[in-house]
Amino acid sequence: MPQEYPYPSHVHAASFVSVKLSSKTNYSMWEEQMKCLLESHDMLGFIDGTIKKGKHRGWNRSDKLVKGWIFGSLSEDAMASVVGLDTANNVWEKLRATYATHPYPNIDKTDYLPLSRAIMRGDWEEAREIFTRDKDALTAKLNVNGQSALHIAVDACKHIQFVENLLKEINPESLLTLVSYNKKNALHRAAMVDNTKAAKMLVEKNPYLLFSLDNMNTLPIHRAIIALSQEDGYHNPFEGRHGVTLLINVINVGLLDVAYDLIKKYPAMVTENVGPYIPLLSIASKADLYFSGTQYNFYQKFVYAHLPTGNNDLSDTNKIQDIENQDTYTGNFETNSWKTYFYYVIQRIYVKFWDVALLHVTHVKHLHEDKVKHNKAVMLLKCICKEVGKIDKGIDICQIYGEAFNQAVQNDTPEAVEEIMESFPQAIWTRNSDGYLATQAAIKDRCLKVHGVLIRHLPRNKYLLHAFLDDDKNNELHLAGQLAPMTKLNLVTGAALQMQRELQWFKGVEKFGKPKYKEAKNRRGETPVMVFRREHTQLRKEGEQWMKKTADSYTITAALIITIVFAAAITVPGGNDSDTGKAIYSRKPSFIIFVISDAISLFASTTSLLLFLSILTARYREEDFLYRLPLRLIVGLAMLFLSVSSMMVAFSATLYLTFGEGRAWILIPVATLTCLPIASFVTLQLPLLVDLISSTYYHGIFAGHQSW
Repeated sequence: MPQEYPYPSHVHAASFVSVKLSSKTNYSMWEEQMKCLLESHDMLGFIDGTIKKGKHRGWNRSDKLVKGWIFGSLSEDAMASVVGLDTANNVWEKLRATYATHPYPNIDKTDYLPLSRAIMRGDWEEAREIFTRDKDALTAKLNVNGQSALHIAVDACKHIQFVENLLKEINPESLLTLVSYNKKNALHRAAMVDNTKAAKMLVEKNPYLLFSLDNMNTLPIHRAIIALSQEDGYHNPFEGRHGVTLLINVINVGLLDVAYDLIKKYPAMVTENVGPYIPLLSIASKADLYFSGTQYNFYQKFVYAHLPTGNNDLSDTNKIQDIENQDTYTGNFETNSWKTYFYYVIQRIYVKFWDVALLHVTHVKHLHEDKVKHNKAVMLLKCICKEVGKIDKGIDICQIYGEAFNQAVQNDTPEAVEEIMESFPQAIWTRNSDGYLATQAAIKDRCLKVHGVLIRHLPRNKYLLHAFLDDDKNNELHLAGQLAPMTKLNLVTGAALQMQRELQWFKGVEKFGKPKYKEAKNRRGETPVMVFRREHTQLRKEGEQWMKKTADSYTITAALIITIVFAAAITVPGGNDSDTGKAIYSRKPSFIIFVISDAISLFASTTSLLLFLSILTARYREEDFLYRLPLRLIVGLAMLFLSVSSMMVAFSATLYLTFGEGRAWILIPVATLTCLPIASFVTLQLPLLVDLISSTYYHGIFAGHQSW
């Protein structure tokens, strides 16, 4: 018996609808793909209403199938707007109303062109004549965006007198209905263009403009925050969804002082249950607000560590001490103690030094601003966690801190992870969307700083945590054996150093687990070492090629130097005495310098050549990338640098022996020219040598847990 309603359950909808509906920008593409899918299976009537709802079970089943196809092609935000609707037609119409871009009515712009020009010029006399002739012009939509004369006048911030005259002609009640096609009133526009004077006039004329929503469900105050403006029955902007949106916008634009004041005055903003809008998630996920999210060099870190920040309060009424400088001297000392007095004088000099630096050194000022921002972010995070901790026991606060904790782990933000763990110790057992615990996620995603915090705070439970397995029975050592995400891998220069970093990570995780974990097998029957080798096969090959190409290029250089300095050694400058066979200049200091420099260059370049040849002939096992190969490259580069420098010194000594007799001034140009190739070599090759030494000996994995 044929089915009364089509039911193609075998269809893989994702093959037809590749676009996930998330905003107005991709609605038309999503709609076209969805209609093609439905029309190809004779099911378009379920969304346009032509297939009427029936009592037959077949209709319900087919309608549920269509609704399921639609749900599968929506983003989380879009899905949240249609959950609970009973039919596919209702879902479709709701999505159309929310995301479809409706064409605006055609407007003959030439009718109001003189008025628009008068508004832009601020010519009130001409505008008043037009209003006198055409009463409708006062509230008419003058452009394709549906903006009225008041909207345009507010946009032109310089003609504030024009706005004042215009408001005298408009009824206060009509201001609420005087909106553009996107439902924005004049106060929305004033907030967006930062026209504070116009905003004050509008609010005085009709205060209810403050509570009018536009088509994006935002209030004028939200628009002001989004536009980074810091000046001076209805929706309360500080309660519910609007309050949370306001707080999140304030945090996102970096106005931490304002955010702190809002939380102190309206603590419900932090704990309001408004779905995905969570202030704790917002502050925890912004890695750039914390010191761990910076990329300072050694000098910047030194200056940052010693910069005094004083009392950088987040609130005038709530004094918060600098979290890194809480032992600042208060000035109370005993006058009869010279030690105390000496300490006081030194401290005053120290503070005065940094005061002068902040005034006259730009980069020091920027570092100070960063440090103040980082301190405020930590204190704001503490404040939010404190308010979340006050929530009723009946509410599952895990929903509030869980996603924020996982996001902080993913971003490798130890400050946020540590503060959330101190406020909510059970957060360590939170699993992310992939089902991983924090320690597992930190290892898998190479979150070194966060892993250090987790290990340091759980010395007793660390073996218990390491014992957990994922769905494929991988322990943490298996996860460490997997290839790092490309975003973390690309932080290291060169495939060989990337392979070294992966080995350091694997060996570091190995130290924290029990010996039996090394031999444990996952669902595929692989040990951690087997996983590491399989995952890093391609990276090992790329590292081998990188090493060989690097060594090959240096081998040619070393061979050339050997040829030059050996020839110079057997053909000494000035020649030999025909009677004794000794060098003619053997007693001159410059000749001794030549001999020593030439010998050093020959020995160093020969050593360098042998080391580079050993790299070319190495076996390139995985473990060779840890120390053996980098060490050979480090010593080879150091010897090559020494040989180049010595060769140039020997050449300079030869020039002086030949042409510098009685002309001491020749030393100046010779020394200057000698420095050029040495400086070039240092500039071009020293960064690689520094990276090699740093990666091999100073940036060992887990050695820096305490340094963030």
